[in-house]
Amino acid sequence: MKYSYNWLKELSDTTKTATEVAQLITTHSFEVESVEKIGSDFEGVVVGKILELAKHPNADKLQLTKIEVGDGKILDIVCGAHNISVGDHVPVATIGTILPGNFQIKESEIRGEKSCGMLCAEDELGLGTSHEGILLLDKKTKIGTPLSEIMNNNDEILDIKVLPDRAHDAVSHVAMAREIVALENGEMDYDYDGLILPSKKAKNLKIEIENKELCPRYIGAVLGNVKVGDSPDWMKVRLEACGIKAINNVVDATNYVMLELGQPLHAFDADVIGNEIIVRMGKKDEELVLLDGSSVKLTADDIIIANKEKALALAGIMGGKESGISTETKTIVVEAANFVALSIRKTRSRLNLFTDASGRFEKQLDPNLTEKALVRVIEILEHTAGATFEGSVDVYADKVKPWTIKLDLAYVDKLLGVSVPPKTSKTILESLGLKVQLKKDAIIAEIPTFRIDLKSQEDLIEEIGRLHGYDKVENIAPSVSVTAAKQNESRVFERALKNILTGQGFSEVYNYSFYGQRDANLCQLGSVKHLELEMPMNPEQSLLRISLIPNILKNIKENLKNYSKFSIFEIGKVYWPNGDVLPEEKTMLVGAMVVEKKSAKEEKMDKRHESGFFQAKAVVDNVLLQLGITDHYYDTFDGVPIETPLSLWHQSRSAEIKIIGSEKSIGFMGEINPFVLEQFDIRTRVVVFEFDGEKLSEVSQNEREFTPIRKHPVVTRDISLIAQRDVRIDEILMIIQQAGGDIVLDTDLFDAIDFADDSSSFAFHIILGADERTLTGKEIDSAINSITTELESKLNVKMRK
Repeated sequence: MKYSYNWLKELSDTTKTATEVAQLITTHSFEVESVEKIGSDFEGVVVGKILELAKHPNADKLQLTKIEVGDGKILDIVCGAHNISVGDHVPVATIGTILPGNFQIKESEIRGEKSCGMLCAEDELGLGTSHEGILLLDKKTKIGTPLSEIMNNNDEILDIKVLPDRAHDAVSHVAMAREIVALENGEMDYDYDGLILPSKKAKNLKIEIENKELCPRYIGAVLGNVKVGDSPDWMKVRLEACGIKAINNVVDATNYVMLELGQPLHAFDADVIGNEIIVRMGKKDEELVLLDGSSVKLTADDIIIANKEKALALAGIMGGKESGISTETKTIVVEAANFVALSIRKTRSRLNLFTDASGRFEKQLDPNLTEKALVRVIEILEHTAGATFEGSVDVYADKVKPWTIKLDLAYVDKLLGVSVPPKTSKTILESLGLKVQLKKDAIIAEIPTFRIDLKSQEDLIEEIGRLHGYDKVENIAPSVSVTAAKQNESRVFERALKNILTGQGFSEVYNYSFYGQRDANLCQLGSVKHLELEMPMNPEQSLLRISLIPNILKNIKENLKNYSKFSIFEIGKVYWPNGDVLPEEKTMLVGAMVVEKKSAKEEKMDKRHESGFFQAKAVVDNVLLQLGITDHYYDTFDGVPIETPLSLWHQSRSAEIKIIGSEKSIGFMGEINPFVLEQFDIRTRVVVFEFDGEKLSEVSQNEREFTPIRKHPVVTRDISLIAQRDVRIDEILMIIQQAGGDIVLDTDLFDAIDFADDSSSFAFHIILGADERTLTGKEIDSAINSITTELESKLNVKMRK
């Protein structure tokens, strides 16, 4: 959150500079991410009074003005704005002035008329973004007064990172000033306890809360005689400094109090909403047009503010457009309410609608803060809008009261590792707004309701420790025996896998553990039960993943914008519901190879010989070999994917990876179904392999054994054959192995040629050898003859001599 240094200084009476305050807060409380100077000294800009206005003789959209700028000096200035009139006081940039953007004012001639200066709009002075017209000043300001004396917008903005455990109270200037006062042992210049709502009941307002668990408190205050207009300059400056655009004096007052105290407020036009406010849940297909002009469909999970006829506002997030404040508004109802954080977050997440109000309500606010904020906004509106307080209605069933914690002083020293005097502990806690009684060996602390985070002794000790200073804790080495950490075998195995795959030219990717329902449907996983998040960050991350493939395909889609061929992999957990509170977690490895798009002729040959599949198979073989797994095979006839439906995969270019003998499945590989790829807007072939990490590790451990260097030589023989279109390469390989027996050590395809009649020529290296002896020529010839005979008889191939 952005905090104004001037505002913090006013509340805390600190004498430190902004940089010193930032250092103090960072050391003891919160991380200050930056300190930024803003504003301008407006050198050369003075208050001027418009004496005359006339139409420019040579330009319809321009006006000629005579401006008095003090000491009887009158300037002729050409102006294009039309929101000015004679007698107005306006900011005048005199000749030589350098405005924001390094824009220097010079004497010039515009369409034949001399112009000796410039009348300035809000954005030209760096006071905001509005360029709708000239900035009009209070007519009581003295002519010729430097603008810097009446528009002191010089400030420094502290961007402070408040963590969720303190977001309920620290995202306000009063709370941050309270921290500064506590750290400096000073006094707070703010009567927080004095903000008490007068017990005057509104006669023409009724409030009903249908579910008090979701809305613990709701206060509506009626204010009459409201004059809607511009906010005073000091308020505009503070709002702009904190990143909030000024709108009008009513809306600005609610935003100002939100920044000051941390409680979001909302103002309704009383004549539009009527005399009854109902806090209820939304109805199916009910719609509401919000202040930003967007229309949202409500559900039964949304808390809304309504009257008898219709919804008026989305509780805790944004008001409705129809019931908003306009220039015609005379009577308003100011809402100060408390809503359950979980409900607000659900609605905000579903609608993807983040506002300053929702950001605060999501962190659970103190119900008693509503009264403080309402009293403060009434004070401001009485001064800035001439409002008259007509009464209020407060619905607060289960009142939250302060609670007490008994703190063992000996436990303070033990937990912090340093002796803190009891009086010091008492002073620190009192400086934070706690009421403290010091007993003989304990402290009895009464916790104010705005400190929701203080629930135990340890919480109080943490407060004492950070304000006392962790730098006062002496560095002492622990007196314990030091032993090496036990090696995590799963991590070691995972690193080995990563090293092997990167050595194969793969790049590792990291994805979130979530995807959306749309991604699940596209990957044929929509019918599979998933664990659904209650409050997803966005709809595209609503499901805990049961497969790594959907996100891998999204990675491929994005990378295809820059590359035509690449290989990626991810090692991560998937989460399967099992009926228990926690899901069953499995570590999976998924790799993907994107096959470069080729010419029609090359594509025909690739598809026929399944080159993409076999490229991936070569990678998988190499990975398994380096893991010590050699007795595996590819079941292309009865393969079953790991936890994914067969419809995700190509019907004929996929295989299950099994261990010979045990038939244990360790993985699956194949091309992704072209239909699925088309849904992801992927126009090229993609080959994917996936492994169950636990099974792969187990087989690797069991199968890894020492293989001695071969003592006897091996022989390589080549065969060449012509096969028809329906003959598969894996069928040829299987027959070579079966016919050759144990002496066939390996077979490699090294050449393939397609012919016009749809037949193909294949050439293979066949490596033969035995462990216990050197093969004779007769044995080798017999094996080759057996192989060729079997190929010719079973596959009807023609051997080439």
